[in-house]
Amino acid sequence: MKRALNYLLPVFLLGGCAMLSTESGNLYDMRRDAQVAYAGGQDERAEKLLIGLTRAVPNDAEAWFYLGNLYARTNRPEQATEAYQKSLMLNSGDVRAWHNIGVVRVREAWAAFIQAHHLAQPDDPLHAKLESLINAMEKIPLDGLSRSAKPAAPADAKK
Repeated sequence: MKRALNYLLPVFLLGGCAMLSTESGNLYDMRRDAQVAYAGGQDERAEKLLIGLTRAVPNDAEAWFYLGNLYARTNRPEQATEAYQKSLMLNSGDVRAWHNIGVVRVREAWAAFIQAHHLAQPDDPLHAKLESLINAMEKIPLDGLSRSAKPAAPADAKK
């Protein structure tokens, strides 16, 4: 019996190593496919792959960062902020994630001020205050902060 165990143990260990190698390969493929889909604007596919990646490797700050970018790009600011925050819990020094949280929040504030401005009556004192605030925000060097521009996604050029 002991002799059989001596032969079987290495077989089981090697089988386990092969499984780990296959899982790593699958994760590598998933990451590569997610990057290709993200870069190619295949948002639905990229989202599925990035979510799969964050489930398989929940401590992958980069996967959370790109998931945040994807959510920001597809106009889902709450989900974007949540993904960036998860990325920052794993890598608090990632200036890109801090930057993009700021971009998302500034754009949310921008949209709220624009909506309030549209709803406020011209004789309402808040209308003038909102006009002044919107004019000041338009001077922020951030893509998408003009009354006629559609909001753009946070810059991921800072990769």
